[in-house]
Amino acid sequence: MDLKETMVLVDGQDKTDEIRFIQHDAKNNKMLISYFKGNKVYPYSCSRVQKFENPKEIKLNGCIAYADGMPIFEPQAILDFGKRIRIIGYRGIAKTVLPSAFSLIENSAGNNDAESILKYLRDISQYTSEKKEESAFLKREMDNLTFVHPESVLGSYLNRLPIQERTPEMDGVIFPFRFNLSQKKALENALTHSVSVIEGPPGTGKTQTILNIIANLIAVQEKSVGIVSNNNEAVKNVIEKLSKGGYGFLTALLGKSDNQDSFFADMPAAHVEGWDCEEEKKTLIEQLASINAKLNHLLQIDRKRAQLKQELLAWKLEQEHFEIYYDRQAVEEIGKLPLLKANPNQIISFLAETTLAKERQQSDKLFYKLKLLIKYGIWNQKVLRQHEISVLLGLQKEFYKKKISSLEKEISAYNHQLEGACFENLLKDHQQLSEKFFRKCLNESYGEMEPRNFSKKNFKVRFQEFIKTFPVILSTTHALRLSIPQNYLLDYVIIDEASQVDLITGVLALSCCRNVIIVGDTKQLPQITNGKIKTKLKTEAVNPVYDYFAHSILSSVINLYGNQLPCEVLREHYRCHPRIIEFCNQKYYNGELIPFTDPSLSECPMMLYRTVEGNHMRRVTQGNKKGIYNQRELDVIIHEILAEPEFATDQENIGIVTPYRKQADEARRIISGGVQSDTVHKYQGREKDTMIMSTVLSGAKGEHNLDFVDDHQMINVAVSRAIRQFILVTDHDLFYKKGKDIGDLIRYIQYSTLDENVIESQVVSIFDLLYRNYSSKLLRLKAKMKSSAPYKSEEALRVLLEDILSKEEFHRFAYAQQVLLRNLLNDTVLLTPDELIYVNNRASLDFVVFYKQDKTCVLVIEVDGFAFHENNPDQLIKDKLKDNILRKYGIRVLRLPTNGSGEDEKIRNALINYMA
Repeated sequence: MDLKETMVLVDGQDKTDEIRFIQHDAKNNKMLISYFKGNKVYPYSCSRVQKFENPKEIKLNGCIAYADGMPIFEPQAILDFGKRIRIIGYRGIAKTVLPSAFSLIENSAGNNDAESILKYLRDISQYTSEKKEESAFLKREMDNLTFVHPESVLGSYLNRLPIQERTPEMDGVIFPFRFNLSQKKALENALTHSVSVIEGPPGTGKTQTILNIIANLIAVQEKSVGIVSNNNEAVKNVIEKLSKGGYGFLTALLGKSDNQDSFFADMPAAHVEGWDCEEEKKTLIEQLASINAKLNHLLQIDRKRAQLKQELLAWKLEQEHFEIYYDRQAVEEIGKLPLLKANPNQIISFLAETTLAKERQQSDKLFYKLKLLIKYGIWNQKVLRQHEISVLLGLQKEFYKKKISSLEKEISAYNHQLEGACFENLLKDHQQLSEKFFRKCLNESYGEMEPRNFSKKNFKVRFQEFIKTFPVILSTTHALRLSIPQNYLLDYVIIDEASQVDLITGVLALSCCRNVIIVGDTKQLPQITNGKIKTKLKTEAVNPVYDYFAHSILSSVINLYGNQLPCEVLREHYRCHPRIIEFCNQKYYNGELIPFTDPSLSECPMMLYRTVEGNHMRRVTQGNKKGIYNQRELDVIIHEILAEPEFATDQENIGIVTPYRKQADEARRIISGGVQSDTVHKYQGREKDTMIMSTVLSGAKGEHNLDFVDDHQMINVAVSRAIRQFILVTDHDLFYKKGKDIGDLIRYIQYSTLDENVIESQVVSIFDLLYRNYSSKLLRLKAKMKSSAPYKSEEALRVLLEDILSKEEFHRFAYAQQVLLRNLLNDTVLLTPDELIYVNNRASLDFVVFYKQDKTCVLVIEVDGFAFHENNPDQLIKDKLKDNILRKYGIRVLRLPTNGSGEDEKIRNALINYMA
């Protein structure tokens, strides 16, 4: 019988290709059927046999046909017989399905914009690699991407469609790999949205989050998952972590041909014996829900405790700076002052209120004196007037002690609360219950599963079986499409290290899934693109968010969806010493990271080595080993750092990181003993107990390459590789004077180690934390004086200054308000008697702009009201005194009259001139 003309169903099964002949026996009302196998004729009742003829042919017309959820590859014919549809495959093999199991899917890349984006990326794909075979592979993959499933993430991405919300059952969420608040929220976003982003700063447990997502998707929801990255090392890390827990049998590392050969030569087998448990799933879920209710609150407390520890560390460091400053001030001790017994809030209130009274000339008023007596218990107010500066500095010193003591008590209270609630035990119980549930699910799926004889040749043909056996497929982003049948959609794809995934390979991955979870960090190193390609292109991006040269797949999706994108930043940090990660935290993450690491990891977590003055950089321009290196910095590493006894053993835990391949190769050549040297790009995703960074550049010649080395993403990665200790080896002054990121890193190291360059300076670093508390209290008091012109002008400038410093070019600066001038001067030896009297009479500065990393003063801004300054001879004398003092100590001052204009431009220019 002709399969294209006739269909015979016997008991609902298509037997057409097995039947030699069929005829109706009218006398007995039977259907007589003879099969090719044997010569016997079988009589069937007419109700058991159905015969259909003259089918209607279904044309694809640019669509893709799917049967039972699987795409049909290049069918010869699709025939509609009414109650059944017959599909004749490209090899002539026929398959029959119910109409409900068949669908035709239109191409969602059919509109002009989507096709233009793909055309633009195809154009680029032929030039992306210097290796012809790599470019040819990528071009071939892009050329094959002619159909985009409308349910794929790529369809939504190209057509700028909204993110879809999912409604899975959330009661059964499990965490067999432990978790924290950020990770929990990231997982919830992933399960409830078709597109979500997990921003994972260094050391925040990205892989752990991915593992928990995998567990929920494959065990609880029975979904398929693809894990991809721009290199195999990142995805192998996931396999290693799963294998360590005994779950390696879930994974298939596929992608390119050699990976497939290795996988099918040694397919992992499931060993789930003993993974069942007596409890029912429902019981386990109820127990998890009960623990969850307690844990959610305790996790908040645990996070708050870590934040307080972070704050305590900062206060103690600033206190050390203050104590050194205080010891140089020849302060007269005021022993019986009642305020010395007050709490920190009372001390700061007193400082603010007395400042305001002085400013408003109310210090001698009876009402004010009564207030000091009643509120602060001060009877002998003569002492305040006679020893004012000593009182102020003494109270500031006491404030640090009280504040630190208050934080320590608060931390202790949280410790007791967590211990009393058995927090750690609850976390372990939650993990164990999650693991029980996970393993029970896997036991149900794999306990009775027979070994499958999949091969490289047949796994795509038998893909429905294959994906149930190996629900986690791992590959590089560009080769994922080789790991699944053409036009098949995985339920989820997780793109790891997404900041390094370019748009072409990212688009290939998005074409393979209904949901995507993009994991990365825009503050770490991006993908490397070759700008020279632009001159070869015949097309251009139709929209900036699809610009291959400006975006990774991570930044593109973030820019495409904006505030509509479910994005969770993993805040809890578990890798670096708190002092090390705090640089990255302040500089790159707006203080959002919360270190959970122990400060006792190292007594000296940050170190700085400067080479002697001179041009030590060398450029090799001949031969195969071209590049830039710095022998003097290598000598410092060998003879001054690695020669220290503490580095004599266990050198495998020491890494040398540098921006230049030539320097890394030279270090590898001359340094033995297990120390590993590599470029910053190669170190992303890795870590070492001790990291030594060599910046290479030096002297005037080094300025030409400054932009490459002094890169915020590169410095962030380099610093955050260190667990216990980070050591910077750099030029004598190139980066400090000209660099932004490395300059700030040098400032941070100097400040955090109390380097002599900081503590011996004539100008003291701003006591930032002290003045944040003080200014906050003072501003609240001044806010009550809404009719006061000086207050209004200061407040207007404060708002303007905050706006200016929020901009990227000035983001390295902060400001303090109403800073006591005496707090800025390390000593008073340069002052005349009149200037000393003025300084000790509570002279203050309206605004002080300073570097965030070492708190050094950059600029003083004074607001000059007409009535209070220009029309006030006494004040003009004081202004002149102040200007002379600031000039003597090398402090720049910018005076802004309240009746002037262009304040924004004046402040910007002053800061730009300072940095020049």
